[in-house]
Amino acid sequence: MAKSATESTTKAATKRANAKTSKADKEDKPKRAPSAYNLFVQAHMKEWKEAHPGAPIKEAMSEIAAMWREAPENPNRGKEPKPRKPKAVAGAPKASRKKKQTPPPSSDAENTGDASDE
Repeated sequence: MAKSATESTTKAATKRANAKTSKADKEDKPKRAPSAYNLFVQAHMKEWKEAHPGAPIKEAMSEIAAMWREAPENPNRGKEPKPRKPKAVAGAPKASRKKKQTPPPSSDAENTGDASDE
């Protein structure tokens, strides 16, 4: 009997913890304004699709991104791009994790059982 009571409260607590925001909450929140890049892509995507029917969107985005680099609307035009961080190699240990160092043995531990060596 106690087990079923525990399960029901646990399930209820989990549901409450994982509950997503309601649609009413999302409707009240104002939408974020599109960035200059978003507006640029919207303006140029239709033209690009008309000029290249059937071409993949990936190709469109890479060409529009290249146009954006030199566009007058780009606030970062003329600046050097930020350097990219090197990708981590799969299987290699992450640099952020440090191995725990074991403390050196105490002097008492060194002296025990070593009398026969001297």
